[in-house]
Amino acid sequence: MTIQTLAPQDLVRKAVIEVAQLPERDLVAVVEFVTRLKRQPRRPTVAEIQAEAERLSAQLKNLPRQELMKRFQDNLDAMRVDAIAKGTALEKELESD
Repeated sequence: MTIQTLAPQDLVRKAVIEVAQLPERDLVAVVEFVTRLKRQPRRPTVAEIQAEAERLSAQLKNLPRQELMKRFQDNLDAMRVDAIAKGTALEKELESD
């Protein structure tokens, strides 16, 4: 049996046993790591992403193509500004529609 196949309660039990055997200095690191994990935002499920995509699709389906392209370009521009701020932007210019 591997860790990936353990039942949730067995996985918790194994984690507790493993952590209990760590030296005190490592326990501090474990607590800090768990604290960071708990602060991370929850990631949406596939079903939630699909439901949101369907909601947006229904909301946008009657808009003219020109308006859709404007929104698309505005989103691309916002992502580019964010990427530039983070230092992850590509230098190449995007081709327009």
